Amino acid sequence: MSKDIDQQNINVVHNIDSRKLSEIISPDVKVQTTITSPPYFDMKDYGAKNQVGFGQNYEDYLDDLQSIFGDVLERTNDDGTLWIIIDSFKRDNQIVTLPFDLSNKLKEIGWLLQDVLIWKKDKTVPWSKNGFIQRKFEYILFFSKSPKFKTNKDSVRVYDTSQLKKWWVKYPERYNPKGKALDEIWEFPIPTQGSWGDQYVRHFCPLPKEMVATMIVLSTNEGDVVLDPFAGSGTVLSQSANMKRNYIGFELNKDYIKMFEAYLKKSQETNQKEYELFKGNNNQSNFENTILELRSLKYARVLLNNIQKSTGLEKFRIFVETKNTSNVSNKLIKVDFTFFGTYDETINLELISEFINKPPLSKFGIEPNFIFKKALKLNNEKHYGYTTTNSYSYNRQYELNSEKIRVISKICVDLNENDYL
Repeated sequence: MSKDIDQQNINVVHNIDSRKLSEIISPDVKVQTTITSPPYFDMKDYGAKNQVGFGQNYEDYLDDLQSIFGDVLERTNDDGTLWIIIDSFKRDNQIVTLPFDLSNKLKEIGWLLQDVLIWKKDKTVPWSKNGFIQRKFEYILFFSKSPKFKTNKDSVRVYDTSQLKKWWVKYPERYNPKGKALDEIWEFPIPTQGSWGDQYVRHFCPLPKEMVATMIVLSTNEGDVVLDPFAGSGTVLSQSANMKRNYIGFELNKDYIKMFEAYLKKSQETNQKEYELFKGNNNQSNFENTILELRSLKYARVLLNNIQKSTGLEKFRIFVETKNTSNVSNKLIKVDFTFFGTYDETINLELISEFINKPPLSKFGIEPNFIFKKALKLNNEKHYGYTTTNSYSYNRQYELNSEKIRVISKICVDLNENDYL
């Protein structure tokens, strides 16, 4: 990409009809993702002549969108994607299924529909004055250019424990250590007017910054190009700039562009600092570490109980020590499990394999290493003990040498499931 082309077309909102997109964006410029909300047919006049939607018949409107997104496809990287926020509407006393009509038009030209998401929100434009149901959602259509597309899905997992069901404490093996995956229903309220500052433009359909940020994180890396061919008040573009992505926008309303540029100039430095603080947040790493520690302790407890039930031996114990990341397929972490105390030759690798090679232990993502010793030197200040019934809260009631303490580790977890949802 030449320097001249870069300066001319990147990080600019073009006051040009997006139907001329291919004339403005050079083939050398490759878009990583497009995020946009096109005009909803003729429901709103956006204040420009010969605009897409308003004043058109429905077939011409769909044909224009097909042509625009066809040009977008040509300017998109092979692993690139497309997000379209769009809704159905009522006409002649019945619903017009715009999201699905548009989806079919885009599939005809090569876009691959990967997901249909629901954006649940508080406010929306009603279908009609006579509608008997208040609409609370819109559709998000997610397309890719090819079957293999960029997706940073681990970066948007839910790892806030207050948002997880309380049984994550007892059943860590059921949760991905990176957090819970997003589902197909996204809840983001529409921003209230003025929430971005008094100088920001009032727009008919403002998009939530948090929702746009989620799409950007999922589909791009820093330095990638994000496109919005119907930029409106510039939510997609400003959020891209704040997150150190490049942007290209098209918008027919000059007032929107002026307000966007003024807002970006005034706020970008502050917003980029907030983004850096967000990136530096290590809460996800803390959650991952906690889940893996809980898994390691529970693995030892479940194994101990199975062996005890099988052999009748009740005085052996297991010391747990996590090592490092595993390179084995479907395994996440290496863990040493040291057997010590009173046991005989019946506890051996052959017996242990009967339990670890089938569920539930085979599902824990642990690459185990088993060590056998007669005794271990324990330190009451550095080691923590767990019983046969609880491996998510170390036991303060008994000393480490108590027969009640069966799993011992340097790992210290002290969680109460009732502290969570």
